Amino acid sequence: MGDMLGNALSALVANQRALATTSHNIANADTEGYSRQKVDFATRIPQQLGGITLGSGVSISSVSRVYDNFTAGQLRSAQAAYSAVETSYQMAAQLDNGLADPDLGLGAALSRFYNSVQDVADDPSSITSRQLLLAEAQGLGDRFADMSAQLDALSREVNVRISTSVSDINDLATQIADINRLITTADGASGNTANDLLDQRDQALLSLNELIGVTSVEQKDGSVSVFVGNGEALVLGDSTVKMSAISNAFEPDRLEIAMTTGSRQAIVSDSISGGSLGGSLDFRDGVLNETRNELGRISLAVASSMNSQNRAGVDLRGDQGGDIFSVPDPVAYRSSNNVSAAQLSVEISDLSQVTGDNILMRFDGSNWSFFNEATGAAVTGVSGSGSVADPFQLNGMEFSLDSAAATGDQFVLRPTEGASAGIKVILTDPAGIAAAAATRSISSGSNIGTAKISETDVVDSSDPNLLDDVDIEFLTATTYQINGSGSFTYTSGEELSINGNSVVITGTPVAGDHFLIGANTNAVGDNRNALKLAGTESSKLLNNGATSVLDAVNGLVGDIAVATRSAQINLQSQENLLSQTQARQENYSGVNLDEEAANLLKFQQAYQAAAQATSIANELFQTLIGAFR
Repeated sequence: MGDMLGNALSALVANQRALATTSHNIANADTEGYSRQKVDFATRIPQQLGGITLGSGVSISSVSRVYDNFTAGQLRSAQAAYSAVETSYQMAAQLDNGLADPDLGLGAALSRFYNSVQDVADDPSSITSRQLLLAEAQGLGDRFADMSAQLDALSREVNVRISTSVSDINDLATQIADINRLITTADGASGNTANDLLDQRDQALLSLNELIGVTSVEQKDGSVSVFVGNGEALVLGDSTVKMSAISNAFEPDRLEIAMTTGSRQAIVSDSISGGSLGGSLDFRDGVLNETRNELGRISLAVASSMNSQNRAGVDLRGDQGGDIFSVPDPVAYRSSNNVSAAQLSVEISDLSQVTGDNILMRFDGSNWSFFNEATGAAVTGVSGSGSVADPFQLNGMEFSLDSAAATGDQFVLRPTEGASAGIKVILTDPAGIAAAAATRSISSGSNIGTAKISETDVVDSSDPNLLDDVDIEFLTATTYQINGSGSFTYTSGEELSINGNSVVITGTPVAGDHFLIGANTNAVGDNRNALKLAGTESSKLLNNGATSVLDAVNGLVGDIAVATRSAQINLQSQENLLSQTQARQENYSGVNLDEEAANLLKFQQAYQAAAQATSIANELFQTLIGAFR
């Protein structure tokens, strides 16, 4: 009887605990991050009676989570990747919508501007056309400024995301460390696994991966260590390493991520990936920076080419043209950690060679090293010593230091970053538009040869002798002199460059033939320079003469559209992957109410059977006692 009663009582206790576990599952069926728990039964140590072994009933060996480490790891990775792509797509879509708008986008503004230039070429004496050109120039400048402001707004949004994410990451890290402490305490006290605490920690790790991609390593005491970036510790047991958002050493308005341990602070922005924070940094350091630099390069090409060409003509008053736009200088930043007071100045010497890449330069005490700021790759081909008399020269830029640098000094060159915000219209008088060419050429009426001279082409508007009269007199059919001096060999079709003007003489001259070059006076109806102003849209001004302004704008709009579309496709892909991984984990670890209902009925019946066995054992025992009365 005793054996029967003991077996029955053990079954009662075991099934009671199984019922409690099942009810716990049912209660948490909708709890986010909850993993179904199951009771593991084990037979008790049997009794040995003579040559007979009798069972001693049942016990609960453990209450464990239905959990798969591999699936949980996949879910965290998928969550980090999805959050990163989602953030990148959201911000890229904002940029794409603003830049590619058919009515308000950059392409539309440029098209209206160059159309107004063509209108002046069609009627160079029209004040109305000239006023419209200045209005469209102002509109174009405003559009560049608006686009720059939009990029600045996205930069500020990234800063807000960084600050918010860092705060949330620190909170989650503290939460994980606290749960680690509770888990190690519970495991040490009872030797059993704290299932609900493990679920809470897994959910915190999943939330952490929404913000930043992390790796976690479980320790022997049941705690987990959490690492970010290239292995920087965030959580170690029940302690955390503080993450902070600090100002960039070169730009105070640009935030970076740092890890602080004691007095040591390490910047880890470049190594962070995954999560919404990684997506924000990737967008800022990739698409946003590239767009800002290319937009600045386009604005410089437009303004510089229009200024240069306007100076090559004469306006309605007969004066040589001036600048239409102000052109800002390239931006150079010194590190706040620099020891010396040296400042860096930069000028663009050849816009066609300017790539828009940002250059980091570092001094080791003896030599300067140059790197691509975005990729970290070493940059070669830099000439010059960096002094004012012998500036560094690279990619169409000249840059120099005003004083000696100290070991460890660093500077960053951003040649086109701020250009789009700095382009302003400075010409206010519509008569100042130089539609006419500055010079003209004529053939003497007394010429008897068949030679002809082309119209002048101003190739150097800064030449001080540009408007001086030039007399080309042929000495023979094959030689000529200029202003009565020299003797030069004539070749039909050969370009002649004189005082900043270029002309071509073709045909067969005879001795005594004269060709004249001089100022283009009374040229109200001349549109030669206006045509060249309009032609700057398609002139190959960039990428060493391979790309026009129109090409660059189309390329920029296309690149952003491709980046946005790519991010959208990646988002859909990552969303599907995340959904599949969530479903796989839910199928494995989630609570199935139908299954729990079946378990509830099973354990209830087992409990009732055990109770019945207990009752029968008691009746038998009472019968046995009664037999001895």
